Amino acid sequence: MANESAYESDAACPISAVESEHHSRFCPTCSSRLEDSRCKLVCRTCGYFLSCADFY
Repeated sequence: MANESAYESDAACPISAVESEHHSRFCPTCSSRLEDSRCKLVCRTCGYFLSCADFY
């Protein structure tokens, strides 16, 4: 019974802003946030980039 009440309280927690952000905004290599740079998304940590042509 104690586990059920703990589960219910966890379910009521609001979703944070980070969890609601789209997964494509994070680097698949190092998980850092990708930054806009003209027609690219660039990882400042490891150098990964995603061109606008890669979206299609």
